[in-house]
Parts: sequence; C-alpha cells; structure tokens
Amino acid sequence: MSKKKKILFIEGTSDKSNGDLSQGFYKLLRQELEGNMPKIAMANGKMHAIKKFKNSKSAFSFLLIDLDVSEELKEEQIMEMGLQKQEDWVFFMVQEIEAWFMSQPNILDDYYHIDISSKLKGKQPKKIKKPSEELKNLTKHLPKKTYHKVRHAADLLQRLNAQKLRIDFKEFDRLIEKILNPTDKK
Repeated sequence: MSKKKKILFIEGTSDKSNGDLSQGFYKLLRQELEGNMPKIAMANGKMHAIKKFKNSKSAFSFLLIDLDVSEELKEEQIMEMGLQKQEDWVFFMVQEIEAWFMSQPNILDDYYHIDISSKLKGKQPKKIKKPSEELKNLTKHLPKKTYHKVRHAADLLQRLNAQKLRIDFKEFDRLIEKILNPTDKK
C-alpha cells in the first residue's frame, strides 16, 4: 500500500456557510478508509473539480462528481469532459449524491423526523433522473425546511452506511478500492 500523497477532488462547494461538505465526506469515507484517508478538496462545481483534478501534481489524484445522466451514458460523459486518459481515477455519484441518501431512506426518516422511506418504496434511486428535485419535493413542507443541497447533505453524508453504499453503488465501491490500492500511475 502506497503512502504517497492522495487527494480526492469532489464536486461541491468549499464555502462552509451552509454546512461543511468536506467534513460530511470525510466522516463517510473514514468508515472504510481509516488510516488511508486522502486529502479532500472540495471544488465549486463540476468543471472546477475537473480542472483541479487535471492540474493536480499529487501522486494519486481522484475525482468524484455527479454523473447527472443515466449510468449507461457514463462513457459519453468521460469523453465529453476530456477525461479518457484519467478514466480509472474518475468516479461518479449516480445520478447525484441525493441518490445515495435515497438508497438508505432510514437516514432521511431519522433526519427529517417523518416517514420518507414509504414514499420511496419501489423507486430505484439510480433510476431517478433528478434525485435532488425528488428530495426537495418530499421535504417541501417540513419543519426542517425543504432539502438544501449543501446544508442538509453535509449532515446526511455522515449518516450513510459506507458498507451498504459500496454494495448499492459500484462507483462508490470502485472509489474505495482505488484509494486503498492506487497501484496504477496517473
């Protein structure tokens, strides 16, 4: 296992005024990467994350971004973003991070103090085109207020079960495996 510097660039704001996404990701990833944690670098949007990733001088750089399309179009996205040469180091939240939350609806029930999971029964989070919009609709009349992509996501991330996420989302599993065993040179 390499001790060389690892850095994970993540699409999402570095502004902490609405919550600390980097801390949420850190707590989630630490469940599986204790002792092997990369430095987490939040970027302000997808294109900024891609730019930081492409310009990284780190021995092992990883990129985690929203896919924003169905999994079948992953290769097209890689091509459109000019990431073919770094494809093994690029990982997607399918479609958006909110699909992760919807895959473990019990965390939504606990966080919002209402039964959201029953409203998601039969829905496959990976197949929902805009999970963020779905979550906003499910929470629009709640005391904690409508789902906020940063404020609520920062809290929800650390509530996720990373082992279950690895089972449900092959991209997340691939990310964990690559960070643990970054054998290929970028």
